Amino acid sequence: MNEYKMDSGIVDVRVDDRMVHGIVATQWIPENNCTRAMVVNEKAVDNQMLRQTLKMACPTGCSLSVLSPEKAAANIKNGNYTNQRVFVVGRWVSDIYELWKNGVEMKRVNLGNVTQNTGETTVLNKTVRVNADEKRMLKEMHDGGVQITCQFLPRDPLIVCDDILN
Repeated sequence: MNEYKMDSGIVDVRVDDRMVHGIVATQWIPENNCTRAMVVNEKAVDNQMLRQTLKMACPTGCSLSVLSPEKAAANIKNGNYTNQRVFVVGRWVSDIYELWKNGVEMKRVNLGNVTQNTGETTVLNKTVRVNADEKRMLKEMHDGGVQITCQFLPRDPLIVCDDILN
């Protein structure tokens, strides 16, 4: 198990352009004994169909929150999840970056599935391609003390992205 539990209740933070889906629901959430999945994505907040799909994908016994980065940060900083085990997932690097910029402490950000970028990108591994703006955000977080990793499945080797971000 990857254990990054914070006093806030956050167990792990992931960027995955599919948010809560098969791998997150059947491997990451159970592996970390999570009681809550928190999707941080502004557009998902107002998309009722997407919210219902995410709710159906969430494992039994695991609550779901779908929040904007600002609302998620306010809830976390207010201590709403301190007695829970929260798996945070953003669709885009910018979702997690905004959460961090809003004062949410995190030990690491795991880039699990970032495949939507086209054009000029930096390939970090087989399922992660970041554009220049995302690389800048990740470097800023890294320089702020957040470990940036790539790991598609919990059993895959953990790739620490220090060299790639410099």
